[in-house]
Amino acid sequence: MLVPENEQLPTTEKAKFEKINSYIHNAKSKNTQKSYAADWKHFTEWCKVNNRNPLPASAGTLCLYLSDLAETHKYSTLRRRVSSINMAHKFKKHLPPSQHIEVQALMEGIKRENGTQHEPKRALMLQFIPELMNKIDTSTLIGIRDKAILLLGFALASRRSELVAINIEDLDVNDFGMDVRIQDTKTKQDDLIKAVVFTQNEFCPVKATQEWIKGGGITSGALFRAIDRHGNVKDRLSDQSISLILKKYIGELGLDVNDFAGHSLRSGLSTSAAMMGMTEIAIMKQTGHKSREMVDRYVQAGLRYRNNASSILKEL
Repeated sequence: MLVPENEQLPTTEKAKFEKINSYIHNAKSKNTQKSYAADWKHFTEWCKVNNRNPLPASAGTLCLYLSDLAETHKYSTLRRRVSSINMAHKFKKHLPPSQHIEVQALMEGIKRENGTQHEPKRALMLQFIPELMNKIDTSTLIGIRDKAILLLGFALASRRSELVAINIEDLDVNDFGMDVRIQDTKTKQDDLIKAVVFTQNEFCPVKATQEWIKGGGITSGALFRAIDRHGNVKDRLSDQSISLILKKYIGELGLDVNDFAGHSLRSGLSTSAAMMGMTEIAIMKQTGHKSREMVDRYVQAGLRYRNNASSILKEL
């Protein structure tokens, strides 16, 4: 908070500061805010059990916490926890504890010993789409919805949170396809518009979405919703539901469901597009990435099999 809640201010000035505090609060996406809160709760509970002071936290306290955490968690999780703890200190105008040389040395040691590599989830590549769609029973309302979710999620290269946040008011169908306004993204690009083209085949995400809207009787609000066992359309789906829906059909293909996650839609479009010669700029426009660092990972994965020297074996 910029101004303590108990500080006495004139009504007009207090309203201005409340607005400022609101902007500051929204500087990070809702998912990031939730992560910060969960990380801080974990740290403060650890401090309580170990009789340590969480705010301000000493270098020794943070080092002990991270050492305990390193036994069971990935380095990437430790790094995120440090970021959350730093943020809590900054908001209370305390020195971020990670600036202590002891903490920096510890993190470097954990990184060297435990490594930073983890097994990424598989991308849902383009060639899987026809097989996946064949597993969906589109004679049912759930099947109509699931087809729209998977095709639109793939076409938009969506994060799970983006996909479930879409409202019907965010859709604008035109002669070429459909514009989708993305309201909830990790990077808070509230006005991001993603275009999805008509494909003129059975895998058209625009047509699938229109069929779901008609079948589900959606006239306003949340686009993708839960359906109860009686076929009644209920409230907005959670982001976790996207992963569960994908895994359901992945399992029916005989693939290991643990290899895939909701993010597989996003990485699948990006990697497939790179393999087919799409430019980084075109891919970034669809993913919403502002820097090339993350997109480059998808592109490099896609390019491994494009113009690959081993393809000369085809000439035999």
